[in-house]
Amino acid sequence: MIQYLDDKLIIKNLKEGDVLSFDNIFKKYNKKVYYFALSYLKNKEEAEDVVQEVFMNLWKYRDQINEYYVFSKYLFKITYNSTCKKFRKQVSDKKQMEEVMRNFIFEDNSTNLDIEYDNLLETANSFIEKMPSRQKNIFLLSINEQLTNEQIAQQLYISKKTVENYLAKAKTSLKKSLSDGHILSVLFFCLFL
Repeated sequence: MIQYLDDKLIIKNLKEGDVLSFDNIFKKYNKKVYYFALSYLKNKEEAEDVVQEVFMNLWKYRDQINEYYVFSKYLFKITYNSTCKKFRKQVSDKKQMEEVMRNFIFEDNSTNLDIEYDNLLETANSFIEKMPSRQKNIFLLSINEQLTNEQIAQQLYISKKTVENYLAKAKTSLKKSLSDGHILSVLFFCLFL
């Protein structure tokens, strides 16, 4: 499963007001949230605002986080909603708004987001299981264990360049399998892969 093993412990500490746990979550996810928002908003300041809003809300409502709930799914919802909210504000031309409405769902429908997230996770995990053994092993070490390319190379006794090549092929293939142009697919890929 694509989730960091230590998230549950970090979330438990975060709920208790541990600033270091918040810092760890921020370091792990802030760039991913930023690049996702930037890809849709096309504006650095707006993307930075989304990052700020996501993590402010995470801190503000930390006591409401269910530590047994998959944290990435929770962050997925917050990021999705914040980006859509910012996107709505950004779009002023009625014609553009009609085009946006055809392509995106703006309601905060938690059940639909849960279903979409679960479908994307299932698709990703199914695709990962079908990867060639060496590629799968390297990809999982990078995603699940959060090892650097250099650490993976040392652990598997291969070159760093080989690791980079395997990861690039894995991510390109996985992105292609997930990519239907829908905002949730892109969000899932940006945040969790």
